[in-house]
Amino acid sequence: MDKTSQIYLALFVGLGAFLVAQCVTPFEWMRPDRFDQINDKFYTVTGENCRSKREEDLKFRDDTVAQKPRYNMLLSTIIYSNRSSLLHAHNMALNRAFFYSFIYQQMNQTWDFETQPGLMYIYMGHAADVSANPGFINGSSLFFDNNCSYPNWYRKMNFNITLPLFGPRAWREDDYNEPTNWLREPSNNTISIHDYGSGRIRNYTHPQYKGNPWYSPWLPDLFEKDDSVRKFTYSVGIKYSNATGVFTKDMYTDYSFFGPPQPGQSSGQESLPVHISSPYFDCDRSNRWIVTASSPIVEFMPRYSNWTHLRRARFVGVTTMDVEFERLDMNQCPLAEGNPAPNFFAGTARCRPTTMCDPLMGFGFRRGGYQCVCQPGYYYPWWHDGPFQGLEVEQATWEEYQYGFDCLSVGERMLTPDIAPEFVTRKRRSIYTAKNRFMDTLPKTQSVILTPRQKRSVMEALKEHREEMKKLEDAQAEENPKILKKRFVPNKSNKGSASAHSRMKRAAVDEEAANRMQRIMDRKYQTSIKNCGDKKAYELFLPGDVNFGVERQFEAQGRTALRLAHFMSNFLQNVDEYEEFGDLKGDRRLNETQIFAEVIANIMGDFRILGSGVFFDRYKFRMSPPVNNTDPRFVNGITREFFGPYAFRTSTPQAGLDSFNALDFSGFKNFYTDLPWFQNLKSRWATNFYDLKKFTAKPMIRSDYNGTSSIRFEYYPLTYRAATYEDGEWLRPEFKCDGRVNDWVVTYLAPFFGKNDLKTRLEFKGVVTVDVQLDYLDINQCPSNFYVANAFKNTARCDYRSQFCVALEGKRFNRGGYKCECRQGFEYPFNDLAWYFDGQTMEEEHRKLSVGDPNRYHTLRCRIGAAPSLTASLLLVVAMAFLQLV
Repeated sequence: MDKTSQIYLALFVGLGAFLVAQCVTPFEWMRPDRFDQINDKFYTVTGENCRSKREEDLKFRDDTVAQKPRYNMLLSTIIYSNRSSLLHAHNMALNRAFFYSFIYQQMNQTWDFETQPGLMYIYMGHAADVSANPGFINGSSLFFDNNCSYPNWYRKMNFNITLPLFGPRAWREDDYNEPTNWLREPSNNTISIHDYGSGRIRNYTHPQYKGNPWYSPWLPDLFEKDDSVRKFTYSVGIKYSNATGVFTKDMYTDYSFFGPPQPGQSSGQESLPVHISSPYFDCDRSNRWIVTASSPIVEFMPRYSNWTHLRRARFVGVTTMDVEFERLDMNQCPLAEGNPAPNFFAGTARCRPTTMCDPLMGFGFRRGGYQCVCQPGYYYPWWHDGPFQGLEVEQATWEEYQYGFDCLSVGERMLTPDIAPEFVTRKRRSIYTAKNRFMDTLPKTQSVILTPRQKRSVMEALKEHREEMKKLEDAQAEENPKILKKRFVPNKSNKGSASAHSRMKRAAVDEEAANRMQRIMDRKYQTSIKNCGDKKAYELFLPGDVNFGVERQFEAQGRTALRLAHFMSNFLQNVDEYEEFGDLKGDRRLNETQIFAEVIANIMGDFRILGSGVFFDRYKFRMSPPVNNTDPRFVNGITREFFGPYAFRTSTPQAGLDSFNALDFSGFKNFYTDLPWFQNLKSRWATNFYDLKKFTAKPMIRSDYNGTSSIRFEYYPLTYRAATYEDGEWLRPEFKCDGRVNDWVVTYLAPFFGKNDLKTRLEFKGVVTVDVQLDYLDINQCPSNFYVANAFKNTARCDYRSQFCVALEGKRFNRGGYKCECRQGFEYPFNDLAWYFDGQTMEEEHRKLSVGDPNRYHTLRCRIGAAPSLTASLLLVVAMAFLQLV
């Protein structure tokens, strides 16, 4: 290397050292915070060293999971999409608690012992919780307290004997290394099921058991003084049918049972029916950090006794739903009204002082799950379009962070006027006034298409109105000849401008879509239980594109039906009532009480579900006869022609509570198999089962009564084919005027399948349905592509020259569920602590404009952002002087 090269190399190294000394590395300026504390602990504990860790090392703080759903606040709070998985785990734990509480108290007699849920029923039920809810639930379990479970699946075991412990748990297994998985890609379709009451470490009730935060809130239940607070009495009315087209009784038979607590609005955390644990490491089991939602099971204990006066309702076990902590979104934004305390990660977002934090969905436990939007009084600079993303902020250097993520200040901000400004004029009444006046006289249910006679009457009124307006204009022209009549004369100059203006109006707001939206809203709100009987059949439906977004917003409710369809498919494909396994008895057929309990639990566990049913195809439901075989419901034999248990929720305004009823649709004269939704789904799945997914369950059972070890079940693994969530179908909105639901609902259909009588192939067995209340659906009025089937698209009243539309969550089925934010290069002009125009304000001001009332609709738009002012500084003066000298 010559001397010149050495000099250049020295200068380059020196310059690099100087720049390094002046700059800060991207990670050095980011000081450790509360996220780093949890993150270090998250990766410190592994499956190899968890047994040697202390119990406090295997748990996170309780406030690391923020915004936990509270049962008594669900109707009065907005549950955002970043908490949908936690809410679904909450509802599913409550669902299973209601099922087991109802079934064990209803079938509490000695002759019902054999028809209670057997071993495979319980195993398959929890496997369905996992297989039907990928992305929501990773584990499902049932843990009984000491000597509180009565097994009916041991042949040599004496009657009225309890197991020491019984805890079946299903977990989604990573099956990438399975011998049958040739592609070595995880499929999420393999579920392992273990009895945690057996094996090496089986006493999950012991205080030294490190991974049981779901046990102490409920068990052991040894104190009777709190029974009235901790156990609530629920009532369900059931109407059975013992023959096709006939009900056993005309009235509902009331069944009361004890269940989880039912707190009031002012109740505390200790009386909630669902407890959500702090995150803990599931050591020696899944070896994952999980969050568990648990709910108690209530039963009469002792169950079978000659001294019934000694029995009482007691917590005998808990149902749990597990969600991986890594999948739960954390909220790094500061504490605010939408981000209440406690939240351990609050304030860890790195937004600049000129911006504020807005959380995003789907990031889980990692940084950057937010965006920085401009504070009121600031707007985005011209070089950056839209909010600053949290991922960009977290990866920025110190210089980028200091100068690249700030908003510009808005100068000369205006105050919001209290009254309409003078320049806003009334809308001139046009010739359509007479037509509108005539339309108001028509019945609300009548179509806008007029008969020829009606058209003639309207045209006569319009003709009279035109003549009156012409006389008035001629009189004004005679008084003031300077008044010119402005008429549009088409020519080359203004023809193009008029067409361009019309195209711009169509691109901004689709008035035809807005009018259609108004007709849809009118039909919805003008239909009630009082007048639905007078409506025509088509008037009880809304167009299919009204439920745009229902498959995403109501996915949790749809998967509730899918969960029951998965269980039915697994049970009907793998359980044979004639099979015996030595000392272990096989499960019997499904019976009426079990299916009724399943659909009742669906509506009691989720307040959005108004109805749920299981509808078997003709001659596809086979029942096991009772032990004494004297039940009058079996007059037509064991195979039922129809069986369609349907449970529904009805509100009681006087008491302020919901009542729950259920009935068998086979008691009606009209067959449900003839309905279009049943026929369409059956025709789709009658012969073609190619699209069904194959699920694998690997059950491990206890080797003996005491649970000395775990062994494989006789059939290991169990495989079954079932539909996925996408295979189901959402129906268009319908007003159910049947005397039961009496509300607008959207219905999800999930098919289930079983083996034929010869056990040779699959066949369609029936449909599981859930009816979800339409009022909880958020509509989207923002612009969208032409191929998007959304009845409300392009109806937002934003000024699209200066604004863009953003849909909002939690606004439900109402107009104005959006906000109009300023586009790049525009700024929000008002000084009212906001940075966008609310959609409800836009809708209301446009309504005033359309009827001619004073309004400020034309002022609700963004203005062009001003250029930043030049600020003098000493450095700038010196630099300018230096340049002048040079």
